Amino acid sequence: MKKNIVWGLIVAILGMGSSLWLLIDLEKLSGAEFVTLSLGFAVIGLIIAFAAEVQEFSIVGNGVKLKELRSEAEKTIEELRKGRTELFRILIQTSTELSGGLAGPSKVESRAKKFIHIFKEVEKFDCIKELKADLEKSLQVIVIAQYNKLSFIHKKQKEFNNEFTDCEKATYLYIALSDDVIRDSYTNRRPEPDFQTEKDDIIKAIDVYAELYEIKLKLDEA
Repeated sequence: MKKNIVWGLIVAILGMGSSLWLLIDLEKLSGAEFVTLSLGFAVIGLIIAFAAEVQEFSIVGNGVKLKELRSEAEKTIEELRKGRTELFRILIQTSTELSGGLAGPSKVESRAKKFIHIFKEVEKFDCIKELKADLEKSLQVIVIAQYNKLSFIHKKQKEFNNEFTDCEKATYLYIALSDDVIRDSYTNRRPEPDFQTEKDDIIKAIDVYAELYEIKLKLDEA
């Protein structure tokens, strides 16, 4: 209530100040126009100040019911929020689908980028709690797929629904990665790829895994 009064006074004072500026400095208003404009801002200021109490006011003979308008606006906003949440749910559920093409030699999980982008949008709109179960289910599929693509470093395959431990953080993958490990990852591939290109791809894959692992931690805390 007090905040409304402050804003109402600010609007009224700024409005009347602007009217004076137009009247005196720029000579854009007549005396009658100044009075009308000043009164208009004063009325708007009063409406803002006492919006919680005002049930209805009239503009050029047309009654405007503030509480009814606010109620309708709040209802519409809530419906839009629900619709947005359900749209996110569909995107999350489809994020685990494979493209259908042949998998390339890259160690980066092809579905990770899309999922990470969706999660950031969900986080931005503060929908994590409503979508936690869907996020966790899709994340489990994608983070395990990414982890298994790096099995040439950690020497094990992870099964679906297996819990992650602190020893499986990306930090340990960065530490374990060496030039010999990188070369071993493409020993039997023909034609033999460029070492630096392969190294960059592997580091990018670990970076992606680190992002996915960070999302897992956020969901654990949500």
